[in-house]
Formats: sequence, C-alpha cells, structure tokens
Amino acid sequence: MKMMKYEVTVFTSDRVSATTLNNVFIKLVGTDGESERKLLISLRGASAFVRGAEASFTVSCPSSIGKLVMIEVDKQPLPLFPADSWFPAKVEVRSPEGDSFTFPIYRWITDSKTYLFREGTALRVFEDLHRLGQYSREQELLQRHKDYCWNVYVEGIPHCMKSDSPQSLPCEVRFSFTKEKEFLFTASAGLTELKLKGLADSKKSWTHLDDINRVFCCKKTSMSEYVQEHWKEDAFFGFQFLNGVNPIMIRRCTALPSNFPVTDSMVFPDGQASLAEEMQKGHIFLCDYKNMDGVQANIVNG
Repeated sequence: MKMMKYEVTVFTSDRVSATTLNNVFIKLVGTDGESERKLLISLRGASAFVRGAEASFTVSCPSSIGKLVMIEVDKQPLPLFPADSWFPAKVEVRSPEGDSFTFPIYRWITDSKTYLFREGTALRVFEDLHRLGQYSREQELLQRHKDYCWNVYVEGIPHCMKSDSPQSLPCEVRFSFTKEKEFLFTASAGLTELKLKGLADSKKSWTHLDDINRVFCCKKTSMSEYVQEHWKEDAFFGFQFLNGVNPIMIRRCTALPSNFPVTDSMVFPDGQASLAEEMQKGHIFLCDYKNMDGVQANIVNG
C-alpha cells in the first residue's frame, strides 16, 4: 500500500530557554481523517528542538486526510531528562497534494498535556465547520476568560486584571528573563543613587519643580524631557486625560455650568475673545470633579 507522506517542519523560537530535550509528538487532523500520533525523531537527535532550530520530519498516513484543520502536539520527558519548558514558534505541513498549511503556536508548553492548534487561516465562527475546530475555539475562549478576567480591587476605582502576582500569569505574557533582570537592575541602580544623595529616606517637601531635574539628572528619556517642557500646556494636559485610566472624565463643553467660577476677564483680560465664542468653536473642555466631593485626600509625610 502506498503511504501518503506529509512533510512536517517544526520551528522552535529563538527566545531564551526555548529549547526542549523531551520527546515531541504530533498528530495531524484533516477534514477526511487524521494521522496516528507520531514521535518526531530526527537525525539531529536532541538538537532538533533547540532554541532557533528548524527541523523537518515525515508523517505517513494510509490515505489522504484531506485539508488540514488542526494539529495535536504534546511532549513527554525522557528518563534522563526531566520535564522542561518548550516554546515552539510554528509548525508548517506540506501535503502529498502539494498544499501548504501553517499552524502558529507561539506559546510555552510546560507540561505533558496535549494541545490543539488550529490552522492559521482566519475563519469566522460560521466558517469553522469542523467539530474539533469549533471545540478548540470554545476551549480557547474559556481559557482566555480564566487567564484574563477583571477584578474589583477596591470598589469605586477602575477594575484591574485578576492575578495574584506576575508569576501567576500565563508564561507567554510574562516579561522575559532578560527584561525582568533589566527591571531589577534599573530599580536597584535608581535606589542606590537616591541613597547616595541622601534622598531615599528624606521627608522634606519639594520647594520647586527644578529640584526634580537636579535629583534625576541622569535618568532622562525623550518622553520625560517632553513632559517637563510641555506639562503646563492645555493640549498636553488634555492628552493625559484621554490616555489615562478614565478618559471620559474630560468632555467638550457645550454649555457652561451654573457654578462655573471662571469669567471672560480671567481668561481673556484684553477682551479679544469670550468663553461663549471659544465654546462655540469647540475649544473648551471641562473636567467635572464633583463626584469626588467627600473623598478623603491622602496625607503625605504629615
């Protein structure tokens, strides 16, 4: 019997620690059938799934399994090699008919469970006709709802993501090892600088904004310099509202409130314009803080 041979190419990410020394298995699922679960063995041995590697394999089936819709991937530890973490980037499959299929993965596989990955062609719900495709879509939505759900940290403030710590998040959305170390180094260097300047434990109040420039003279970015230069401008003030945690706090003013304390003479001392004219042009925005009445303010170093 002539076997139908599918060429499978596995791409391992070039991320740090993306390598696995475990056995990797794959099953191809098509519209007309599926392959057997296949152990991926290469002449390259353990180096087939090292960081940045691209390894090719052959999966044989007694007959064509049709258009590929999904793959099942799992890895199992060897006796001499304990379970490790693997970050495959994608899997490409070329069918005997000459068709190519790409299966994006881009996630950590840290255990011995079987994971389903759909073919990369974007499909709307009613176009995903295969039962496993529909099941995979449902499971993905359930898992995302579990991993990324809202949490009420304190009643009355914007919701945050429910998570005990960054380590409880899915591996693929955490900061990389190098980025995490960079954060720790930057924080340690900044605290050391403040300690040496005698400011880390200081409780004195700032007397002038220029004092901040002298304290943080070595930690500047193009953004921090822009903020220091433009923070008093109306346009940048409004920009901070629109890009803050509550962008609807600022609104275009169509009618002045009855308790509005600002007069034309305060804004236009020379009488060159009026609030009514500027409001008609859409130039006036208001931030209504009356819903904050009664909120107790923090006492800093009091």
